[in-house]
Amino acid sequence: MNVIFDLGNVLVGYDWAGYLRTFGYTEEIYERIADAVFRNEDWLEGDIGRISTGEWLGLFIENAPDLEPQIREVFAGFEGTIVPLSYTEEWLAYFRSLGYRLYYLSNYSRELHQKTRDKLSFINSFDGGIFSYEVKCVKPQEEIYRTLLKRYQIDPHESVFYDDRPENVETAIQLGIKGVVFHKDIPLQMMGK
Repeated sequence: MNVIFDLGNVLVGYDWAGYLRTFGYTEEIYERIADAVFRNEDWLEGDIGRISTGEWLGLFIENAPDLEPQIREVFAGFEGTIVPLSYTEEWLAYFRSLGYRLYYLSNYSRELHQKTRDKLSFINSFDGGIFSYEVKCVKPQEEIYRTLLKRYQIDPHESVFYDDRPENVETAIQLGIKGVVFHKDIPLQMMGK
């Protein structure tokens, strides 16, 4: 049996809003930076991995040129958006104890991966996985799922996929994978807590 995990908001917290609040900007500045960076479709360009770090930062600055210093400040430490979750190690140990193979499939930028390797150290024991920037496509595009299945010879019918986004789970189901829309009660219920 195989378990495939999304990372953000499944095995690590992705809390851009909490991170952005740490800067103490006014509400107006907070909202404008959120719109220029985290809530902007340009965020996907980093996850797809088609542009350089400088080009990515440039896209965000173009969205609010008058906030360039603040956007540079936020971008410089955006590994602060990724936070460890208390249940992750125990939940992974639970699956390993059952003999399951573990994989990850995550929309993730090269920049964020480089800055959060320590926070993702648990994936070093996985059987494999794919970050979207490595294959230049993102969930819920079928191509990224098919790449994972082919690369690791994973039988979709012997696999379960956890992701917090229903549209990503839907694509997995269409490919024959058992899909589960993740919420934080799931690992606690599975481990009897």
